[in-house]
Amino acid sequence: MGSMTDSATLTSPEIWANIDERLRSGDEDRWLSSRYAAKPERHALIALYALAYELAKVRLVVSEPALGAIRFQWWRDALEELEMGKTPRAHEVVGAVADMLAEGRYSVDTLQDLVDRFEDAFGDEDRGQQPETLLAQTAASVLDSAHDWQANIADLAPRVAALRRGETAGDIASMPKMPSTLRPALAHFRLRRLYVRRGRPGNLAKRLCVMRAIMSGRV
Repeated sequence: MGSMTDSATLTSPEIWANIDERLRSGDEDRWLSSRYAAKPERHALIALYALAYELAKVRLVVSEPALGAIRFQWWRDALEELEMGKTPRAHEVVGAVADMLAEGRYSVDTLQDLVDRFEDAFGDEDRGQQPETLLAQTAASVLDSAHDWQANIADLAPRVAALRRGETAGDIASMPKMPSTLRPALAHFRLRRLYVRRGRPGNLAKRLCVMRAIMSGRV
């Protein structure tokens, strides 16, 4: 990987706060889990989730395939420029991602894969194809690159996403206790219990549910 950015381009606290607030509004589930990460890792999770949110919401902004392709290509080009060591584009999320790439939190290849898979889901008009597993695996690796929860994540991530969309996801086998290192990336999986029972849970119920997952490791 080429050199990324120097200290002059580091994202300001104000911009981190802006990104954090937008994620809270757009993807509260993952945002809630991320509150329990130490600040450096929390930044890495927030930048990753903010990128995913930008990609996921393309379907809400445009409907024509050609216009969607332009937006996805913009992100693809922005990531390629970061890999080449160019100055980040004037977009808060690009700057935040650049900082995390510079710290080695994840790779450009992984983020490019996210772009490709979100674009495929957009093109097929199938939210079920969105890369929930890849996103969760990447987030988990930010916290513990040597974890052994890959298979559990692959089972849970798409099912939890389907339940959040109000779809039927089938039964999920009893899961082993989450490693404590992974909980700030995966605790929101426990929200599946609320989505099954109540549909759209309230904010307090969600916060308590995620906190229980953090404390117990049970999703």
